[in-house]
Amino acid sequence: QQNIVATKGVTVMEDRPPYLRVRHGLTTNMANILTKIPTVIQIADEVQRQSRQTLEGFIGIKFLPGILSQIEGRLAMMMKALVAAQIISAYQNIKANVASDDPTVAEVQAYYAPVFPLLYILLTFHLRSSL
Repeated sequence: QQNIVATKGVTVMEDRPPYLRVRHGLTTNMANILTKIPTVIQIADEVQRQSRQTLEGFIGIKFLPGILSQIEGRLAMMMKALVAAQIISAYQNIKANVASDDPTVAEVQAYYAPVFPLLYILLTFHLRSSL
C-alpha cells in the first residue's frame, strides 16, 4: 500500500518513535530514474546553480578566441569539485562553441552522472543441506 502511494508522488513517512522516518520519496514525474528521485532533481538543480555562478563572470566581456577554452576550464574545475564533494560521480565531454546563429552566444554542453541514493537491498539466500 505504501508503494502505491509513493508511486503517485507522495512522500511516505513512518512514525517510529522517537523518530519520523522518510520511507521513500518520489516526484510526480515517474518517467525514468533521473526524474523520479527527489535527490537526483536536487543534484541537477545544484549543478545548474553552481554552473551559473561559475560562468557569470564571462557575461559582458569581450568574446575573444580564448574565451571558449576558459569557459570549458572553469566548468571542468567546478565539476571536479562536485565529484570531490560526492554530489556527482563523473562528468565528461565539456564543450563550448559559438552559437551558429548568434556570435554573441556561447553554447556549452557537458554530461554528468549524479550520485544516486541506495534505495533497496535485494538479498537472496540459498538454503542447502550441505555446503
